[in-house]
Amino acid sequence: MYYSSGTGKNCALTYGDGPYANTTSWKGVVISRGDGSGKDSDAGNYQYYAGPVYVSAAGQCIDVEGISPSWTSVKLDNVHCG
Repeated sequence: MYYSSGTGKNCALTYGDGPYANTTSWKGVVISRGDGSGKDSDAGNYQYYAGPVYVSAAGQCIDVEGISPSWTSVKLDNVHCG
């Protein structure tokens, strides 16, 4: 996850890791405001990463989820509040 104070947008990517690093495989990423609005997602067969996806959330928290090729999902709710 990244935040640009210049644009006021949060950004997220999902990289492959382990045996999936730098290989073409399925990867996914989802980002939204903490209330679920403004959702942006990307998924598909990519060599390096899925995304970037963006959401404007000045003064709010965001939710972000990354799904790796092994179908491992990491979801962070109400992060990067500000």
